[in-house]
Amino acid sequence: MKSFFAAVAIALPLAFSGAMMTTAPAEAKTNIRIILGVPYYGYQVGPDYRFRNGYGWYRHNRVGNRLGNRISCGQAGRIVQNKGYRNVSARDCSGNTYVFRATRNGNRFQLIVNSRTGAVWRG
Repeated sequence: MKSFFAAVAIALPLAFSGAMMTTAPAEAKTNIRIILGVPYYGYQVGPDYRFRNGYGWYRHNRVGNRLGNRISCGQAGRIVQNKGYRNVSARDCSGNTYVFRATRNGNRFQLIVNSRTGAVWRG
């Protein structure tokens, strides 16, 4: 135990005197900029890009069909009929998905249609 205290008594003055540190710490010169949202460009990337002062060029309608608009409930019903379903009736035509009930080969199904792309899947 005496040797431990002797080692501590020798190490403490050396640690606080700076004798153990021979190089100066590196200075961090990093500039990080985090931008949330639509990416902006310094040039017009394509014909569907718009310019905003202070930001640059950005793509206006990124998601969805050609214009980014939703299809109508009637169009979605016709898409379901073109997939081979009959007796199509709309249950909910609001939001990002439309819900339909229809029959095929005597079986009743609940179908969901993406309101932007027209993709159909069973619910």
